[in-house]
Amino acid sequence: MIIFANILLDRQVITNDAFTACLLMAAGSTMLTIPMVTPTLKKRAAEEA
Repeated sequence: MIIFANILLDRQVITNDAFTACLLMAAGSTMLTIPMVTPTLKKRAAEEA
């Protein structure tokens, strides 16, 4: 996502504000991945045992 947004910014397809929004969205979704996936992984581990 970040690389794609950077390419769009370099080609002036998106503005600096849009690039910042994409960057924050990518960082935020990355930070939320572990808290959202952990319960599912624990549930699957319990089902396999």
